[in-house]
Amino acid sequence: MGQALRNSFDTRSVAKADRLDFWEERTSSDIVGHMCSTMEEDGFQAKFDHYDFGSFSLFDIIGKQHVVSRSAEFVRKRDKDSVFLMILMNGSAFVNRNNQCKLFNRGDLALYDTNAPYMHGFPEAMHHVIFDLPGQEFRARFPGWNLHDTLRISGSTGSGVSIANFVRKTYSDVRARKYLAPDPDLVDELWTALELTRDLYLGGKNLSSYQLGILQRAKNYVHAHLGDPNLNTEKVAAEIGMSSRQLNRILALNDLTVKKLIMEERLSQARWSIESGGLKCESIAEHAYRFGFSSPSQFTRAFRKHFGVGPSEIHCPVSR
Repeated sequence: MGQALRNSFDTRSVAKADRLDFWEERTSSDIVGHMCSTMEEDGFQAKFDHYDFGSFSLFDIIGKQHVVSRSAEFVRKRDKDSVFLMILMNGSAFVNRNNQCKLFNRGDLALYDTNAPYMHGFPEAMHHVIFDLPGQEFRARFPGWNLHDTLRISGSTGSGVSIANFVRKTYSDVRARKYLAPDPDLVDELWTALELTRDLYLGGKNLSSYQLGILQRAKNYVHAHLGDPNLNTEKVAAEIGMSSRQLNRILALNDLTVKKLIMEERLSQARWSIESGGLKCESIAEHAYRFGFSSPSQFTRAFRKHFGVGPSEIHCPVSR
């Protein structure tokens, strides 16, 4: 794959009367089918950058006030199965979906899918960034996580501060690779952010920014070293720079130990690989060793205990 920056344009490059049509046509083909309107007397002004990383895309949008809507007709006729993680870098916004209107301020995040109608409004100059992730992969990684309603994450209070900082860092990493080939590590950063979001917002946890940062670093290290059969509590703690006891005390706030984190991450990644068709290319034994298990039998026992079925009983989900 070539450079990450796939598409870039500015509505000021066309006549004022043609800007909305130009914007709708260009962004609908890249992002998702929608309509756009504005009350700007000088014509709609907005700049768009699309970064393509293969397994996800990033849309960087800076513009004046406007409203976008994805109607039920667009959902039917221009179907797209994606999950959007949006961070509002500047300005304010509202999201109207499922008869619920939620207000967003600078730094807040929104998580929603594209399979239902919605309307987004930006009453002032704005800048937002959208991470576009495949809906099927999201459901495989997070079974049971329903995005029927838009999830609002405050970027200024509680645990949301660390999630927002993490997403902003990923955005900065993408921008830094503007003219370079995509980096697969960025994909892992995004899924880690969503794992933390799920744990905190579905699990009802309320960790401090410091505690969330430690959890984040531990998950990143474990994810990067899943294939190491000798990965253990001491190695992870040494990477974080604290004792095993201290690290386990922090993870306990999220009902985890380092040992449990390593096992859950190995099993989660193995299941995702299988559901993505991995068994067509690798055997059960190859999966076991790739994800750090000492033997196929250990892998199968742990998998069945955790999921209630063996790895050979998992089937690839049918696309929606």
